Amino acid sequence: MASSETAHHLCNEHEIARPLAYFPENIWSDRIASFTLDKQEHEKYAKEIELLSEEVRRMLLSTENNVMDQLDLIDKVERLGISYHFDNEIEEQLQKIFDECANFEKYQNFDLSTVALQFRLLRQHGFNISCDVFQKFVDADGKFKDSLGKDKRGLLNLYEAAHVRTYGDSILEEALTFATTHLKTCGAQLVDSTLAKQVEHALKQPLHKGIPRLEIRHYISIYEEDESNNKLLLRLAKMDYHWSQMLHKQELCEILRWGKELNIVSKASYSRERYVECYFWALGTFCEPQYSLARIFFSKIVLWISLIDDIYDAYGTVDELKIFTDAAERWDGSETDQLPEYMKTSFMALLKFNEKLGEDSALKQKTNAFNLYVEEWKNYMRTSLTQSKWFLTRELPSFAEYLKIGMVTSTYYLLPAAGFLVMESATDDAVKWLLSNPKLIQGITKHGRMINDVGTHEFEKLRGATAIEIYMKDYNVSEEEAMKKFEDMADDAWKDMNAEFSRPTAVPRDVLLMALNLARICEVIYKNRGDGYTKPRELEAHIIAMLIDSLSV
Repeated sequence: MASSETAHHLCNEHEIARPLAYFPENIWSDRIASFTLDKQEHEKYAKEIELLSEEVRRMLLSTENNVMDQLDLIDKVERLGISYHFDNEIEEQLQKIFDECANFEKYQNFDLSTVALQFRLLRQHGFNISCDVFQKFVDADGKFKDSLGKDKRGLLNLYEAAHVRTYGDSILEEALTFATTHLKTCGAQLVDSTLAKQVEHALKQPLHKGIPRLEIRHYISIYEEDESNNKLLLRLAKMDYHWSQMLHKQELCEILRWGKELNIVSKASYSRERYVECYFWALGTFCEPQYSLARIFFSKIVLWISLIDDIYDAYGTVDELKIFTDAAERWDGSETDQLPEYMKTSFMALLKFNEKLGEDSALKQKTNAFNLYVEEWKNYMRTSLTQSKWFLTRELPSFAEYLKIGMVTSTYYLLPAAGFLVMESATDDAVKWLLSNPKLIQGITKHGRMINDVGTHEFEKLRGATAIEIYMKDYNVSEEEAMKKFEDMADDAWKDMNAEFSRPTAVPRDVLLMALNLARICEVIYKNRGDGYTKPRELEAHIIAMLIDSLSV
């Protein structure tokens, strides 16, 4: 433990060389207008949504639909963001379709588009459909038949289906290569068509790996341009999106007011001010209306993680961070006089926030989940100290040692634990599941670590060592080879995540989706080796689409 004289010395800023990051400034200061929810207008929309939903429900349950029409309808309902109204009906229809899959003869006449769509929908809902359904589309050498290259919609559905593959689905590895190659060369044949726009978007952002709310916004705009669209579905989708967006704007304004009152980021000039991006993270994790309280809690927790992360990565010295981590292990605010003033301010505010969180009436019954959440905070700060020592001193560990620590510092153990605080279905049994470190959690942490390390490499190497450099040193490879390896490992992690959805699942489906959505957020934020959290201009268009621009209804 450092003496008070040592602590005083540590606070002497004139004598300390810090790993300052010089983060880009907040870009939203004057751009998010104050918003007050008009309850009468909101209720008016809700009533029409209820009426329209009844009509769509009848469509979903119609006995006149053949399998192809039913799959197409379910796909559109999900892509338009209205499926949460019809969870039971969709489950009933997909169960019926899956039960009939055993009769392969019935599906022999289905084209590539229908088979691929069926496969993706069933896999995403946890039905363990075999990839053998694609065997009729391959030749004796196991290659997809060249004639399929003319079926553009079939190729698009095959491409999307390939992203729900798990280990052992070798035919889907071939499918992804085949579909990608052909889709990239078909642009000239699809000029000015909605299909062309879908293909262009899918090649940039596969549906399965996209943030649900963002993909919904994009698909509504595409579907509106389709001359054959169903006017009832489109009306309901636009009404529902607008109704939900009003709620989201109100929540975001609450977060911004909270941040202004907290005033902690403005005191920590070394830290990123990212209230809007934190809400974006929360909205990506929980997009359905019933999770309003969850989004508000989660946004605040993400902000605190960001602030503490910047203390470890972009301001604290190794000696200071040791004292800070000791305080975190006690988690009671005792002996905080040992802390430098900037750490003391942040740590006491963090303890106060978490104390209030534990006292919240909505969370009082979540004792085990809350205890796990606190332990994950300690674990995160403990491993952050180890990682900071490595990077700041350039005394690099082996890659295996780094990965063990880096999986925790990815925050993707802490964030699911935070998510459990705000989900009714996250029971004590679910907490036990999370404590067992299941493959889904291993997958999202490994994916998050790898894709984050690639996206932040250029920025972070300006002030210390990086994970990419650890891999280069350990395996004697070039920077580009290391980056590619990290991307391959992130891609492989999706197979582990996908496998965890196969029925029967250990926990409710919405718990699994919360974790999967965390991976989807990471996929988008760090896309194309970028870092949209640190560099907010990279997320600007997404946030405008989701939270600022309104759809005409």
